[in-house]
Formats: sequence, structure tokens, C-alpha cells
Amino acid sequence: MNWLKWITHARKLITFFRKNYEHIKSIALTLLIVLSLVLTWSLWTFKPSYPSLEGARIVKKQEVDVEAELKEIVYPTQLIYHKGDNLYGVEANDLINEFNMRLNETKFTFDTGTKSARAFDPNEPFLKDNKYIEVVFPVGMTQDIYKEIFSFESEITGNKPKNVDRIFLYQNKSTDSVEGYLVSYQEKKMQRIRASNNQLNPIMKDMDKWIDNGSFVPYRNFDIEDKGNEGQIEVKRRFYFPDVPLDLTRYTYISRATSEDTYEMYKKALFKDPLAVKSASAPNQITYADGTAAMVINELQNRFTYTNFAGFGNRNTPSSISPLLQSIDYINTHAGWGNPYIVSNLTNYSANFWLFVENLPVLSQEMQMSLIWYENELQEYQRSLIQLDLSAASYPDLLTEKVTIQSGKEVTRELDKEFNLNYVQDVRIGFSLRKQNEPHVYKLEPQWFVNYNTRGWQPLFKEDREEGF
Repeated sequence: MNWLKWITHARKLITFFRKNYEHIKSIALTLLIVLSLVLTWSLWTFKPSYPSLEGARIVKKQEVDVEAELKEIVYPTQLIYHKGDNLYGVEANDLINEFNMRLNETKFTFDTGTKSARAFDPNEPFLKDNKYIEVVFPVGMTQDIYKEIFSFESEITGNKPKNVDRIFLYQNKSTDSVEGYLVSYQEKKMQRIRASNNQLNPIMKDMDKWIDNGSFVPYRNFDIEDKGNEGQIEVKRRFYFPDVPLDLTRYTYISRATSEDTYEMYKKALFKDPLAVKSASAPNQITYADGTAAMVINELQNRFTYTNFAGFGNRNTPSSISPLLQSIDYINTHAGWGNPYIVSNLTNYSANFWLFVENLPVLSQEMQMSLIWYENELQEYQRSLIQLDLSAASYPDLLTEKVTIQSGKEVTRELDKEFNLNYVQDVRIGFSLRKQNEPHVYKLEPQWFVNYNTRGWQPLFKEDREEGF
């Protein structure tokens, strides 16, 4: 019978296992050890595909609006033409944009001569005896920034200026080529450079023509001086003011409506897992948090602060990557610029930005953007949620008005009368932003501002300060 055969086979199998039990146990143990070694080795040598993971992370991110490039963010705010003892300048003008575009298309090399690097003195005879253009930036740029902005073809070494905030450019009379200097007011250093193409030549030759047609107007310099290490008087900061009152434009813009959909977009853009985010409301405030980060929205100011708790540390610790480059990359991951911005301040651990409209910065505090970093990890991100519709079709001409702002002579008088010059950090023309009675309507008013002590930007003249924001 079949069941007797099965019993017989089972007895033989049991007998075989009893006789070879120790051998079978040794083979099984050996196989387990080999499998364990293989798995351990695989774990040690495993390398995930970071580009794939990063690509997946970026794809998942909510995009708020548009991206920006470094050359759009680092932008000059003044052009000053030195013609002997006479100064001519331009700001709040499309000529700056035209010049900057040419500058970005120019390739430079460093002069390797023995006198190519030198100490900088704004009053030295060489500068007074030559015609040259001074390109003024609102912030000192580190080497990794200006190397990319000005397309240097040669390597940058440690002896090159580290905080360049101006460029002097002139035409070599014998070669007709453009040469100049990178200048750091902070370090009092200048480095000679040469243009290796002729992109700037046409615009440099037009300088006198621009004076004749009134595009460039007479300017004056205003110096804040201090005693140097050897007791000599040196220029600590130099500003340029127009000699005549300037006719500028007051603009009125419509802003895109801010709603819960706007908050949701930023929530999805900034948090790693938006589904894990909880929200809580208080009067004029909404908080989103997931345990590792929080976004607090101030509905009165229409701006938010995003705090990454994992990034907290000593804010004075320098980052190994430029905070400016980190900030641009970070904002670009969620296409979060919305409007044009330019860099306004840099430290070892932070980057600040101004909203930039019609070639002027918006200096109202509530419109400024800032990002703080700690050991390459974002610590804090503050920005406005106001996004102006800057398209020409968004506002009629009747909503623009011509206004006249004070001359440099009046600015100098006000500074001397009302301020301790030792605490004056910067003086410039900018826009104040004021909300109108109509919903989502904002007025940009051109006026003089001073960055004084620790108070930040404020209107320079008393009547403006009383109106203020």
C-alpha cells in the first residue's frame, strides 16, 4: 500500500538526519556566516544616488514663482564718471542696466605686473588725473562671487581683494582697451584688471555724450573720515550725491492677493513633508510647524519667518559656502523670488536682499528679505508675501507722478545737522512702500534714506520721518 511506502521513506530520511546531524548543522552554520558577511559588505559599500534623490526632492517642491541667477542678484546702484575734478553720476536710470549688461558680457584677466595690486587711496593723484567710471555696488563681494560675475579667465589667489564693492574702469589711450581696478573700501586694496574683449568700449566712449544730453548730471562726493593706524586722516566711507534736485517717479502698483492658497504654496515649498505640518491661529498670526521647523505668518505685515530648528547654532560661525550662493540656490529650489531682488548685505553667515523696482531699491523694512545659515544649514528665512504686479499693463499712466527730491547739498546739510557721522553706515535714494486704502494697492515713493547706527534704514529728512512707516 502507498502509505506503507511513505512510512518507509520517512524512516530512511529520519535515520539519515540522525547519522549526519553534525555535518548538516556545520554546513547550515557555514552558509549563514557567508550570508551574513555578504550582507554586511553590501551595507558598508552601499552608495545611494544623491543626484536622483535630490532631483526627486526638487521635483516634489512646490514652485511659488520664478528663479534668478547670480548676475541678476548682484547689481550696481550708481555709476559715477570722474572727469578730472568734476563728477557726473546716474542712478534710478536704465543706463545702469545697459552698462551692467555690457559689464556682464565682458571677460577680464588680472594684471600680473609688479604694481598691479596696491593700497587704495580715493584721493591719490592717479585717480584725479584720469577719466574713469566708478561702478558702485551696495555690498562687498567675496572672491567666489566676483570671479563668476565678472567672468575672470585666470585663477584668483589669496592676495586678491576679498570684499570688492566698486570697480574703476577707463580706456587705455595707447591700446584703446578697457582696463581698471577692483576696489575694496573695507580693506583699502585695489587690484588691476584688463578686459579681454571689447564689450565695454562703445559705452565707455559715449560718456561725454551722456553728459551733453543730460543723462549724467553733476555729482559731489561726501566723505566720512577717521584717523588711520598711523594717525593720518583717511576716508572711511565715501558717498556720491547729485548736485541738483532729481526728478523721479512715484509709482502705484497692484499686488497679487495673499490668501490661504499663498500660505499653502509656501508650506509645500519649505517643509520636507507638508502632510506632517500642523497649523495654529492667533490674532493676526498663523503658525505652521512639523516639530523640526516652523513658519510664522504675520498677517498685518504680510510677511513670514521660517525657522529651521535643526539649523540652530552660533550665528557667528562662518559657512564653508558663500551665504549668497546658498541663499540663491535655496530660493531657486522653490522658485520663490516673485519680484526682482538684489543683494544688499552679506556677512559670514547671512545674506540680505532688497526688492528692486525701476532701478531703485525698496528700503521699507517690511519688504526686505534675509536668510541666515549655520554650517551650511538654513537657520532662518524672512520675507514679505507682497508680490507687486510690475508689468506695464498692470497700472495706467495716470497712477504715476513726477516728484522732485532734494539735492546733495541739502542732503549734506541734513547729515551734518541731525546725525553723528560716525554712525552713518549708508545714504541713498530708495523707495518707501505704503499701502493705500484700496485693497492690494501700494505706492512707491522715492526719497532719501539713511542707514543709521542699529536702527536700519529710515527716511533722511524730518518730514519724511514723521510720515514714515
